[in-house]
Amino acid sequence: MTALKKQEIQFVIFAIFALLILFRFQMGHTSINVDAHFLLLHTLLELFSIFVSLSVFVQAWTTYSTHRIKSQYFIGLIFLAVGCFDLVHTLTYKGMPFINDEFSTSRATWFWIVARLTESIGVALFVFKPNKLLFIKRGWGVCVTVLLITVCTLIILTIPERLPVLINAQGVTDLKVALEYVITTFILFTFITLLRRYIKDSQPNIDSIRMIFALFVIMVGELFFTFYNQVYAIENLIGHCFKFIGYIYIYRSIYFPEIQQILTDKEKAEKQQIETELKLYEAEKNLSRQVFMAHEEERKRVSRELHDGIGQSLFSILVTLNTVKNDQSIEKREENLQTIKLMTQEAMKEVKEIARSLRPSTLDDLGFIPAVRSYLESYKQIHNISVQYEIKGGLGRLEPEVETALYRICQEALTNTAKYAKASEVNVTLNMEENSVDLIIKDNGIGFFIEDYLKNAKRKGIGLYSIKERAEGVGGSAQFHSKVNEGTTIEVCVPRNANEKVAHSIESIKI
Repeated sequence: MTALKKQEIQFVIFAIFALLILFRFQMGHTSINVDAHFLLLHTLLELFSIFVSLSVFVQAWTTYSTHRIKSQYFIGLIFLAVGCFDLVHTLTYKGMPFINDEFSTSRATWFWIVARLTESIGVALFVFKPNKLLFIKRGWGVCVTVLLITVCTLIILTIPERLPVLINAQGVTDLKVALEYVITTFILFTFITLLRRYIKDSQPNIDSIRMIFALFVIMVGELFFTFYNQVYAIENLIGHCFKFIGYIYIYRSIYFPEIQQILTDKEKAEKQQIETELKLYEAEKNLSRQVFMAHEEERKRVSRELHDGIGQSLFSILVTLNTVKNDQSIEKREENLQTIKLMTQEAMKEVKEIARSLRPSTLDDLGFIPAVRSYLESYKQIHNISVQYEIKGGLGRLEPEVETALYRICQEALTNTAKYAKASEVNVTLNMEENSVDLIIKDNGIGFFIEDYLKNAKRKGIGLYSIKERAEGVGGSAQFHSKVNEGTTIEVCVPRNANEKVAHSIESIKI
């Protein structure tokens, strides 16, 4: 059985019980005074209803700025008035120390009637005309409500003798009974309307049935206020108890769901934050591992080239020198010295190649453009790939940090092209703007699906990540375009000044 069905059954059982109690007191025609502890119980019950009323207003006030639902703000103003009238009703009740004269009962009863009329009419308007309420601004709504509360309060407090009598020595007057029936009628119509909507609703919710039950309980409580003949009578206390129960369910149907939703959203947001932080941590750990592996691979390459290239050359030089030492013939010695010279030159050439691969001196001495031009020349010879290079705009040096980033991006992109693209031609375009530099590298290779690359980034290395990180490291951005059998294009935009962001930066792909 669902929670909604259980709630419906509980409400029906309670409703039957409440009607039986009401029938018993109506048929009994008896009224029992319960002077002991009545004032304390009355005060506690009313303070709770005041809390609920003001809570509904505070919720409506705080959420209006974001939701802009005028009907909810209207019901918040209604409950602000109800809460204020109930507060004055409690403070002026017979036996309270604040105002204790012959009109105490009259004042408290009139505050009660005004509060109940405001409540029943306001809730009815909220249900029947939800989209045609409150055409004034939020601040003015509160001002008008406070003004009406003040006017009514001053009238009841200052001229109670001019107001019609609601309770006399015999009990409640006909006017009091009539007003209670009017209030009950408004609540009854609202109750029937909400119940019909609930029955027709294909997906009813538990908050709707709670509001329906709250109206029913309050309506039954109002009928109890037509029976008593003394303010401390048992019927009066039972009526307040029914109102207390009704306000519990008003709280649960209006105020509590909003608080519950806030807490749920907060919990959901915290959960998403934790998941995002874990994903970010895993991504950073994976990227750090890939960077470390890349560094290790670079160290292995340099070590291998030193061992297999320069190491072997130096060993050959050493062997040849030993041979020269033992040579008796001048001609043979000259021949070996010439061989040593050639091997030394070859070793020096290999050292320069290794140094250039690590960081070319041209980049520091002459700048990015000469360095990349030199790199492209050697790239064509090594990989046998045609390279078209074009510079647009003014020349001149960039900031060292920017030049290094552009050089490494170009180096990484072209290395990936040589390894994976199977391209026969690469176009490198450099646009030198006043405040930014655009680097576009395009090949005619086999291309790839970027989504597949991202899924297998751990296997394939850090190519795109490295390019993106280097571009963003100097305030720029990178964008990648690729289709199978249509080649790949890498667009990088960086500022001339590394401390500034690119005003017209290319939107970076999220990887």
